[in-house]
Amino acid sequence: MAKIRQSNLDNSVIIGNVELAETAAANDILLVYDTSSGTIKKILSSNIGVQAPTFTSVSPTNVNTGDGTGNATFTITGANFDATVTAKLKTTGGADLNFDSVTRDSATQITGVIAISSLSNANEPYDVVITNGNGLITTATDQININAQPVYVTASGSLGEQLANTAGSFSVNATDPESAGNVTFELQSGSLPPGYTLTNTAAEGGTAIISGTDTVTSSATTFNFVLRAVDAASNTTSRAFSIRTTVPVSESFTASGTFSIPSGITSADVLVVAGGGGGGPGGPTGAGAGAGGGGAGAGGLIFFPSYPLNPSGTITVTVGNGGGANSNGQSSSFGSPGDPGFTPSSSVLTANGGGAGGYAPLDAGSSGGSGGGGGAGNGSQSSGGTATQPTAPGNSGAYGFGNPGGNSAGTDYQSGGGGGGGAGASGSTNTGFAGSPGGDGRAYTIADGTTPVYYAGGGGGGGGHIPGGGGTPAPGGQGGGGAGGAAPSGSGSNGGVNTGGGAGGGSQPAAGGGTGGKGIVIVRY
Repeated sequence: MAKIRQSNLDNSVIIGNVELAETAAANDILLVYDTSSGTIKKILSSNIGVQAPTFTSVSPTNVNTGDGTGNATFTITGANFDATVTAKLKTTGGADLNFDSVTRDSATQITGVIAISSLSNANEPYDVVITNGNGLITTATDQININAQPVYVTASGSLGEQLANTAGSFSVNATDPESAGNVTFELQSGSLPPGYTLTNTAAEGGTAIISGTDTVTSSATTFNFVLRAVDAASNTTSRAFSIRTTVPVSESFTASGTFSIPSGITSADVLVVAGGGGGGPGGPTGAGAGAGGGGAGAGGLIFFPSYPLNPSGTITVTVGNGGGANSNGQSSSFGSPGDPGFTPSSSVLTANGGGAGGYAPLDAGSSGGSGGGGGAGNGSQSSGGTATQPTAPGNSGAYGFGNPGGNSAGTDYQSGGGGGGGAGASGSTNTGFAGSPGGDGRAYTIADGTTPVYYAGGGGGGGGHIPGGGGTPAPGGQGGGGAGGAAPSGSGSNGGVNTGGGAGGGSQPAAGGGTGGKGIVIVRY
């Protein structure tokens, strides 16, 4: 190979060669002097002069919108990105959409960041526009699409709470902005309350119904879980929720007192049972001796679910006592109207006490007294007492009531006593010498921590007539009514404890009726 000597390097090296009579091709090679290194180097003609940026790719080309929060980050690759290069997006309608930030990583890479909330299906597909500092622009059309995931309508967090052993139902809704298909849901992690299941429905795009009855949890517990919403294109979005199972806390009052409302408690279920009435005594000695006294009526009752309360306040609770034995020969009403229950203000949640049983005098019977449950009559065609309904503010929901007592329909005053009215049923009418049973009580499933069911008192049974010492006892109704008197004692029994049951009537000559059962108030929250 011939060597080029210094003496050979003159202008003929340049001007002595054939001139290229056309624009240099991009792959033609030129020689340049690199001043930074002090050496001669070759360079492609395409790199000489003003350069336009070139586009190779962008990643990602699909953006999941999720719930619309957060940012999308794009990596743009190409060439000839100068030191002041910028980039932006352009909507399908031709409007510019700037990145929130643009970073030149190198001459071949740019990073652009934009809030996901700035992107939408209506403006896809997006172009990528690259501009060098020299003003030269490259546009890559239709590069980025928006892949809309299901969007939750229901906010994250607590869906609410439900009492244990009580059926509950909660719902979670999500929609798909770009698909006509329904959104379905699946439990991604965590756990639902015991006994609850997830069911998918097509309501409003897609709704998860979480329902069931928790019969397992014994103390207040919060169950946390994550649901995954899935659209027709298998895009997913997850969100965290919770359901709290609560266990009722109850306070029972068998005597008057003060209920201190716990902080944060705005309502409670309240059961009020008034005191039962006293039974009528048997007839005196002499002609017609031993006519049976009428059974007494049960105390009236109210069951008021979700009674409104003021948190951290107090409420005075009045519990009515059972009436004493009616020995005065009058159709009096024991406990009515001043012995009821839950009284945060005058005449609020007031249930009347039970009416007394009718007295069996020598020559004529007396009617039963009126009250929460009417007392029964005795003697010749004596009528039972009427029932006075309880009062409650507004719509008290499901509440009990009093019922009238039964008549004494014997042919003369030598007859058995009728049955007292219960809170759930009227007393029975006497048709002969035997005393009639009182009406049944009314059952409510409200727990006080030990007893799952309380029965509002039944009416007392009437006392039987005892000619020659005979007689038939009559049981009281379900839930605390006393039985009517019979030989050998002839005295009516008392109403049940804390049930508001009416007392039984006496039957032995001059034997007294029983004492009505005391009332009770239960507050559950």
